[in-house]
Amino acid sequence: MSDTDAARQKVTKGEDDALEPGPSTPRLYSLTTRYTDQFLGEEDGPDLLCDDAITALHFALDVSSSSSLAVTCSATTDGRTWTRLPLHALHADAVNALRQFEKPPVYPVPLDPRTVLTRPRAALSRLIEHTQANWLDSVLRQPVDEASTWVPDEPATADWIRAGRLWAAVWGEPPSEAVLDQLPIPAGTPSTTAGRTLLRAEATAVLDAIALAHTPATDDSLADLHAAWKLLDEIDEWTLDPQYGPGTDLRTPVHRLLDRIAALHPDTAAPLAATRDHPNAARIRAAADAYLRYVLPLWPGTADWTDPARTAYLEELHALRTTKGGPEPGPPETQAQTVLRAVLAPLAEPSTLSRHEAAALWRSHSGRGAEQAGWDTSVQTNRFDDLARAHTTEGTPRHKGEGIAAAQRNLTAVTRYHDEHLTTHAARGHLHQLAASLVILDKAQRTLQNGIWDIAGARRAQHDPAKGPWNGHDEHRATADLTPVLAAGEARIAHLRQRQLDTTHEALTDLIPQLTDIPRNGHRHHKMRNYLAPLDRLRQDLDTLGSLIDTRRRTCTELRTRLNTPPRFSEKHVTAHDLAVAEKQLQDLERRYADTQTEFALSVTLGRTFDQVRTPPPPDDTVDAASRPSRRTVPSTPTGHDQATAAALRPGPTAHGRTTGA
Repeated sequence: MSDTDAARQKVTKGEDDALEPGPSTPRLYSLTTRYTDQFLGEEDGPDLLCDDAITALHFALDVSSSSSLAVTCSATTDGRTWTRLPLHALHADAVNALRQFEKPPVYPVPLDPRTVLTRPRAALSRLIEHTQANWLDSVLRQPVDEASTWVPDEPATADWIRAGRLWAAVWGEPPSEAVLDQLPIPAGTPSTTAGRTLLRAEATAVLDAIALAHTPATDDSLADLHAAWKLLDEIDEWTLDPQYGPGTDLRTPVHRLLDRIAALHPDTAAPLAATRDHPNAARIRAAADAYLRYVLPLWPGTADWTDPARTAYLEELHALRTTKGGPEPGPPETQAQTVLRAVLAPLAEPSTLSRHEAAALWRSHSGRGAEQAGWDTSVQTNRFDDLARAHTTEGTPRHKGEGIAAAQRNLTAVTRYHDEHLTTHAARGHLHQLAASLVILDKAQRTLQNGIWDIAGARRAQHDPAKGPWNGHDEHRATADLTPVLAAGEARIAHLRQRQLDTTHEALTDLIPQLTDIPRNGHRHHKMRNYLAPLDRLRQDLDTLGSLIDTRRRTCTELRTRLNTPPRFSEKHVTAHDLAVAEKQLQDLERRYADTQTEFALSVTLGRTFDQVRTPPPPDDTVDAASRPSRRTVPSTPTGHDQATAAALRPGPTAHGRTTGA
């Protein structure tokens, strides 16, 4: 790793250095792309997983400028709970990161205390503005029709209007002069000046409409609400187009405006007020919203045209008001059904994790994986800073273009190397989630069996000995209603277990396409298993780290002894700083040893789970269902993550608060 990766020297302060550094909350950004081209539909394109908002914003803008790619941006602060992130929120995070003198990493990176990760803020700010200008230019200058690729030299009036509305919806603020000045459009011409004015006016109108949707509903004007709703409804479909950026969604303000219009519109105000406490109030409001969406685009000058729609709406309203709501009562729930419902309630169909979510899940449990991700993101951030500096380098256009191209190639190479680690971590994350799910299903099955057995035992205890001994007829009569419930519960759990295995197999096949060609019991299968769970390499690392820890401990003991005694002949004088450095190195080695122990325990589980995915156990159809409630058998070994094995292989406290379980 070069010196630029280890330390970044402070650059000359620019005009944006007056910004005060504010508090930062590190987040993990996941940008996933998919091809929308007719020949590449539903295929994965370039993607990124990083903790740098500036890099994520540049990636989103650079990729979303292509019409054949759709970008989905999401963020999380804990690596597990992912939320969709609009482009304006990502831009706000990037602006906040520019205010920071150092980049707060999410992943723990072992850095030298003497090094400082500084960012070229002025260069990064110019790079963001340059990318925003390219995004705006792609919106302004579009082909005249779908069958043509010719783009006019100057945008038309309709293009400026569309660009202004989309800019406000996507970015949440009017465009700055710095962005408009970088547009590759001749500046100073009357058409450009008028276009900029129109763009700002349309952006302001959209922002006012969005602000009106979020203001309290007091002294509303039906005309103002209708104008704001019509404006946002027209651009709602535009903003959902993937080429304009990830996460843009105006459905919330449009729905709020529609609710306030419904409370004032003459066709819906009175019925909604009269049925506010009706059992079908939600369905009545949905019918009113559907009616308004149909008539509002051309309202209020469409009285004749809206008569059939108004008649249909009134008929549906009358039917809803005269219908009694609520489900019809059924037979009372039996005790066995209560146990079954309590067991199956927390269980659900397996959720499909994206490769970014699966990789982040693995890194939240694996210290070695988090460390590798930390180095990857650190190097990636440094290469991105080099790209920003290349954009601000003075020189001839040819020399500047060559520098930008070289920096872009270096960034692409680092991103590709980072993607290889991302794929490996995602595969391990899918296996880890499967192991945790199998543990939950095993516990649910044991809970169900114990609950049914307890009911059968209670009925057996209530038998009156005066009527004779408990026989097979009594057993069959007492468990007649328990056997179907137990069979249904076990069938549901078996279905969920198979669905978990199938989902993981599909995810691994997408990540590792050659997995479907590997024989289930062949050499390549075991090679792939060792790749995902490298136990031999981890054993070697444990031995090496153990030897280094012993050596470093002896060194610390020797330094403590020599610190309080005068140096002998030809010996170097020992200072407190030397002892502190040695103790810090010892702590780092002990942390890496603990992380490797955790990795070993997790890899044991991954190997067992991988074998189950590739060779699932046969279904157990030989057990007599009629005899299950009355017989207690020894619980089988959990098929998922074995906590006892993990604890035995990883003695001592857990490193960094991580748990080896799910």
